[in-house]
Amino acid sequence: MRVMDTIPEIGSEPLDRMTKGCEASNILRTAIDFDLFDLLEESKTAEQVSSETGTVASFTEKFLNALCTIDLLSKRDGKYANTKLASTFLVKKSPFYQGNMIRLFKNSSLNWSRLGSAMKGDLPDETGERPERVFDSGFILAMAEGSMRGSLHQTVKEVSALPEFKRARTLLDLGGGHGLYAIAFAETNPELDATVFDLPPVTEVTQEFIGRYGMDERVSVIGGDFAMDEIGQGYDIVFASDVFYRKPDALSGIFEKIHGALNDGGSIMLKHWVLNDDRTAPPTSVLFDLMLSLRGGNWHHIYTEVEYIELLKGARFSDIRVLDVSSQVSPSVVIVGNKEA
Repeated sequence: MRVMDTIPEIGSEPLDRMTKGCEASNILRTAIDFDLFDLLEESKTAEQVSSETGTVASFTEKFLNALCTIDLLSKRDGKYANTKLASTFLVKKSPFYQGNMIRLFKNSSLNWSRLGSAMKGDLPDETGERPERVFDSGFILAMAEGSMRGSLHQTVKEVSALPEFKRARTLLDLGGGHGLYAIAFAETNPELDATVFDLPPVTEVTQEFIGRYGMDERVSVIGGDFAMDEIGQGYDIVFASDVFYRKPDALSGIFEKIHGALNDGGSIMLKHWVLNDDRTAPPTSVLFDLMLSLRGGNWHHIYTEVEYIELLKGARFSDIRVLDVSSQVSPSVVIVGNKEA
């Protein structure tokens, strides 16, 4: 066999993109850490950027050129400025800012670094119980930023068309974190009062969002752990977004609690990422399922639509429907079930 006789039948570009993906992510995170995108809403030279950030001039120019090649900056006549992508998602004053979400991805890399050890059974917690976690304000802000990429808007659009939503007067956003879903639902239905239920430290951040959008009279908060505490009574809708990734034995009791908290004819609405029936797609959900396992324990579970539906049926919900609110970055559905009147 000669060297020139051995040619691959396919190109290696997909592997190249996989192995080099860390380069762009490290460049992006470093730019955020230096607040470069806030600085470059107005065009500046590399020397000006270096002076304002306290960085080495020669290295700064190469760094700015690298940001150009990943389409976050443009360069004209020796000056650098944000592209529309950067101005939209990477400038702090933008309503679509994603800096906290990007920093959260950096933290998740710690989980991925455990992959080899996890394959051999070496995990941080193998007790079988859900590990205790402290949700800091950065995490909640990241979740808020993620919702503003379009997932919230599509969800509210689909839910607001339902007759159950149009006639609702009380809504509980269970594990609602930042509260943006509750705020948007109340904005959409002027006759709706909403309540956000989450851990007490989280609701402090929730209050800030409620005040920012001027919804103090329409959206309230309750602090507690919905897995252990009572969640109240008399709701027309209990909505939950991306909080029910627990094992079925934990969820069945929570769904029964929700059933009891709803008025007759009320609705449960679950907005969550899902897997297909053989658990191999969509890619974002499959990778999320694996990443959660790297945290240790066995409390986590990413569900299929069928699995969620069966759990709701087991909690005595009927007229169950699935609304597609998915996008490339959020493979979500909203599953709706009603409590019989």
